Amino acid sequence: MPPDGGRNWRWRPRKDNIGSVTTDMQDFLGIEPTERAEQWKLPVRLDICGGRDSIYGGCGLAAAIEAAESVTGRPLAWASCQFLRPAHAGQTIDLDVQIKAEGRAVSHGRVIATVDGQEVFATMVSLGERDFPAKGVWQEMPNVIAPEQCPPRYIRAENKGGLREQIEERAVTTDPSGIIRSEDGRSAVWARLPGGLPAAASALAVLGDAVSTGLSAVLDPDAQAPSIDNTIRVVAPKACDWILSDVEIRAVGRGLAHGVINMWSPDGDLLAVTAQTGVVRIRGT
Repeated sequence: MPPDGGRNWRWRPRKDNIGSVTTDMQDFLGIEPTERAEQWKLPVRLDICGGRDSIYGGCGLAAAIEAAESVTGRPLAWASCQFLRPAHAGQTIDLDVQIKAEGRAVSHGRVIATVDGQEVFATMVSLGERDFPAKGVWQEMPNVIAPEQCPPRYIRAENKGGLREQIEERAVTTDPSGIIRSEDGRSAVWARLPGGLPAAASALAVLGDAVSTGLSAVLDPDAQAPSIDNTIRVVAPKACDWILSDVEIRAVGRGLAHGVINMWSPDGDLLAVTAQTGVVRIRGT
């Protein structure tokens, strides 16, 4: 951890010995193993934070996924994270992986995240897969313009720090300012990590944290929805340059926003489905 608590640290993609750029998610997140296999540490750097210098929800979920996959040796199938209180830049999160049941195909458990003994988030996880001949996808990727033809997504200047400096987002809109508008609750944004998207559930968890994007399209360009929870259902991760977050805001009520995101590869493969409930806020007010 840098001496400034990570406030001036920025992750850079590593190049392998054939010169291609790759994203290692444990390096990206900064998650560290300990002497005990089931315990991990996550120093909270500013570049994995969202607003108010607190850890970005998708990064917290991603760290829990990486720890659980490492402990079990199985790929994530499903995870649901409940955020209890913020963890701020300069703090260190302790992750305790608790596997409660292990079947022939699937393991079930939870990952408890604490700072100085106080629980900050808890993630339920199921990991594993099995061979089965039937496969299918009954959703269709929306017909959208390519990311290279989309403007950068609009974000207020004072909110562009932290994780937003590490990922690239292109708004599916014809507005050159990058503001997305929607009347039916549907919106979309292209996103990518600086070293490309690996075939990893944790990468999808980071980029699938997109209910705020959809809320800003239906409510106000400066609207956001800090997560109460974040759930991911993994279909089939694959490496690609960009992913499309196809966002559907289902409802806003009682000061909360509820939404679902289908995550697509550029060639139309459904990679994962995420869902969130967030607290409605307007930036700058």
